[in-house]
Amino acid sequence: MDRYNDFSVEDFVWDDFFRQWALSPTPETHALWDDWIDANPEMLEKVEQAKAIVLSLRLHEPEIDDAEINQVVKKTVGRITEAGEENIRQPGRRIPVFSIPWMQFAASVAFIVLLGWAVYAVMIKGDEKPQSAQGDTVIEHHESFIEKVNTTSETLQLALSDGSRISLAPKGRVRYPERFDGQRREVLLEGEAFFDVAKDPEHPFLVYANGLVTKVLGTSFRIKAYGDSREVTVEVKTGKVSVFAQSDPHLKEKVEDRQFQGVVLTPNQKIIYARNKVKMVKTLVERPEIVVSKAETPQFEFEDTPASEVFDTIARAYGIDILYDEALLKDCPLTAHLDNQTLHEKLDIICKAVESSYEIVDGQVIIHSKGCRN
Repeated sequence: MDRYNDFSVEDFVWDDFFRQWALSPTPETHALWDDWIDANPEMLEKVEQAKAIVLSLRLHEPEIDDAEINQVVKKTVGRITEAGEENIRQPGRRIPVFSIPWMQFAASVAFIVLLGWAVYAVMIKGDEKPQSAQGDTVIEHHESFIEKVNTTSETLQLALSDGSRISLAPKGRVRYPERFDGQRREVLLEGEAFFDVAKDPEHPFLVYANGLVTKVLGTSFRIKAYGDSREVTVEVKTGKVSVFAQSDPHLKEKVEDRQFQGVVLTPNQKIIYARNKVKMVKTLVERPEIVVSKAETPQFEFEDTPASEVFDTIARAYGIDILYDEALLKDCPLTAHLDNQTLHEKLDIICKAVESSYEIVDGQVIIHSKGCRN
């Protein structure tokens, strides 16, 4: 949160994380901002003014960050500041309510936002661009970029300079450097795509998609980030990924750090990111797949096998965590052939046989049991 220490009112108004807190506060973000204000009491007035402006304008969408609009805002604020100083130099003069600097700023921003949305609505139909991180401040500069749009009804296969591959779904759009010559490999996505990323621990691979950043070193995963959807999903097939919001106040540190930060996902796990609530829910993919090699894949044929051993076998095969009370389940024998069932069907059959139930919490399977009746 240190980056907010020198913010002006207009800086707060245009900041995604601040607007999301002002419009859709959560207990976590509320506590975060309260703590910061307590540590920086001199910023309280600016925060209150900026919050009042955001609430009055209802800036629900964070995408309006056009450089020209920001430039107009700065010029407007400059004129407002001059007007405010002139009022201070004339203490005997009665100041109308609308002449109060921050009220003028609110009116100016309202006009700018309406103008910006009008321009945006026209331009987005002709030449939409995938969204990047806040103000592109963390994306490295490259001499030339390649932009691909899938206008067909088939998946478009793309090969990147580092050996990575992208399977771009219809109506999807990606933008990436012609060559990855910086510290990071960065791609901007709008729509849906499957990524098969070449391993390179020294150069993390990052995908910016509709408010969410996905960071990997070398793995395969799918991202769904449609512009008209309030949700972004990331599903991991192999390896490990970390995800975090572009509005995260520690975005720059998380992007530049070669270690994993944020929410970490492993095979068969996925994250659902609610953009309007800045909330992430970790769960399992709809149809988990076996992640071990064919030679290591068990037959799933059990004959009077303890339920605890059955759950361990399934957990290893699918690369997931199955948590249970071993003392309760070690004496619960199971006889079943589960070769052709999905993971959820396997769990349903096992739980019914040993008088248990299960739920998925934070990408893990939790087994609830009271033991078996002999």
